[in-house]
Amino acid sequence: MVPAFGPAELWDPAVRRDPHGFYDRVRAAGRPVLQIDPAGNRFWVVAGHADVLAALRHPAIGHEIHRHCPAAAHEPVGHHRDEVARIEARQLISLDPPDHTRLRGLVSGGFTARAVARLETWIADLADRLVTDARRAGHLDAVTHLADPVPVNVIAELVGVPEPDRPRFRAWSAAIVSASADAPVATVEFAAYLDELAARRRAEPADDLMSELVARENLGDRLDRDELVALVQLLLIAGQETTVDLIVNGIRLLLTHPDQWRALREDPTLAAAVVEETLRFRGPVEIVPPRFAFEDVEIGGGRIPAFDRVGLSLWGANRDPAVFDQPHRFDIHRTDVRRHIAFGYGIHFCLGAHLARLESRIMFERIAQGLPGLRLAGDTRDLDGFRLHQDRLPLRV
Repeated sequence: MVPAFGPAELWDPAVRRDPHGFYDRVRAAGRPVLQIDPAGNRFWVVAGHADVLAALRHPAIGHEIHRHCPAAAHEPVGHHRDEVARIEARQLISLDPPDHTRLRGLVSGGFTARAVARLETWIADLADRLVTDARRAGHLDAVTHLADPVPVNVIAELVGVPEPDRPRFRAWSAAIVSASADAPVATVEFAAYLDELAARRRAEPADDLMSELVARENLGDRLDRDELVALVQLLLIAGQETTVDLIVNGIRLLLTHPDQWRALREDPTLAAAVVEETLRFRGPVEIVPPRFAFEDVEIGGGRIPAFDRVGLSLWGANRDPAVFDQPHRFDIHRTDVRRHIAFGYGIHFCLGAHLARLESRIMFERIAQGLPGLRLAGDTRDLDGFRLHQDRLPLRV
């Protein structure tokens, strides 16, 4: 019997407390499931591992719907458009080839495994300081004192943001991600700051990503101003928010699974396995950034009509029992974990995957070694919820 679905069930508060039950039913349905999103748009949910992979590779599923559907066409990007809208239109995660290929190629060299490995000692020193401060404090918050300081400082170091400017860098990131009324103001202020930083690097180049990007102006491979702002904004937000989420959720999962926490304390080299299982079990991205079907598309035993939205669930794919043994069990010893797709797949595979893995592995190693008595503190009744971002996690050393 095919499961029945409410028209907007995915956004129901009861489902939001545990969306994995919903994704189990989508996989059981054996086809994409139609939902109506909060804006009233048709939204087809795909949750099987093989089907999500197929859709991520499908040439007729992508972002730039205006190139394929005349009714969705908007005005070309130009200075007459609102500044925030212009910057949003140039976000790498919202583009298809050829623009996506060109822009990704400009920054990808800074995020290879070899390039990222050079930061290991620097990240380890930062992690050691955070763990030492936490041990002295006795009471702390995982977000504020352990997870948050790592990625924002690493991304700032890569881009070339001077240390005194980094608190503002973090504040802009939080405001932009919040999608609140402050987000457009933060975007404009962030853009103005990057204009100043780019001007400084043109005058005095340094060994950082901003210097590399502005140097390309002399090589005929120039980014326009909105592209540069959009690229750095994406690096900040994607590199900051998702890595914080990964570290905090890893801590939460370890402390709510005492046998796994004990195993890591006894063998801190399991930290890399903790990273991968956290990504699989509760990765930072539930559904990939919105995509569209450019034509009628056959996926997973069903048809998605042309120009409808497509919701590819990484959470659903990473709990697929056809791929993972006992998928709803958090197990850092599992042998099938590397098949997860928490970082996506294909041309939109997460640019910062190597960096996120390195930062998180080092943090879990140092926490296991330096804070062996770490435990949850305060009211923990909501820790089984599946909010997209854990805004606080009180701990006691």
